Amino acid sequence: MALTITAVPGAASAAAAILYLVGLTLQIRGVVQKRNMPFSMLAAITLPAVLLHGVAVYLQINTQAGMYLGFYTAGSLVSLIIVLVVFVTALRLPVQNLLMLVFPVSLIGVLTAALGETGFSPRASLSAPLVTHILISLSAYSLLFMAACQSVVVAFQEQMLRRHGTITLLRLLPPLESMEKLLFGLLWIGIVALTLAIVTGFAFMENMFDQQIVHHTVLAIASWVVYALLLAGRQVFGWRSTTATYWILIAFTLLVLGYFGSKFVLEVLLKG
Repeated sequence: MALTITAVPGAASAAAAILYLVGLTLQIRGVVQKRNMPFSMLAAITLPAVLLHGVAVYLQINTQAGMYLGFYTAGSLVSLIIVLVVFVTALRLPVQNLLMLVFPVSLIGVLTAALGETGFSPRASLSAPLVTHILISLSAYSLLFMAACQSVVVAFQEQMLRRHGTITLLRLLPPLESMEKLLFGLLWIGIVALTLAIVTGFAFMENMFDQQIVHHTVLAIASWVVYALLLAGRQVFGWRSTTATYWILIAFTLLVLGYFGSKFVLEVLLKG
């Protein structure tokens, strides 16, 4: 029987959603006014939003019936990790503007988890190896989502330079060469995490080609192959910016379809 999670108190979810919306609005206003939002102000919004989001996710996952990781809750957890990883990274690297792409994802994630219901059955407990696999997989999703967002920003920056776009707007971003180095650094770390996720899946899960998860397995491997081809193309042919963006978005789409696509079909479309 599907577990109804709308009974979970939604105050934390609502408050987090409001903060994400405020942060997104202020960042968009900063871009329109051609100035970066002060990081101290961004931190004052992001940190409480992440904390409230974390409280909401914890309450939604830990239920009396067991561990609940349905489609919407899993999406909310992934969006929480993504916004947290981007924010922590922004403390050292110039990725602050990625939050403008991440905030809408987290906003949708926290709201749908509070309101959604699927056919997922809670598990009484999860083994330590399986938890390890899940954490590595979520880390891979987060890093590769960051890379996908970064690739969009880099492609936009390159197009602006080619078309002699607004200089003031371009000054909001680091030099294109630095942005590309950051992009491929994220990709290398992300594909290492994805490799570990696939390996631990085969090591810790009973049957990675079971009917329920075969699509996830095949698409995750296909995504890994596309990422590997991209990195090889970068080394051999010097692929950059727009070309890299196409490959990255294809690979990440395969990754998303592999996990969330199959969960959506099984838990939402076919529930009941």
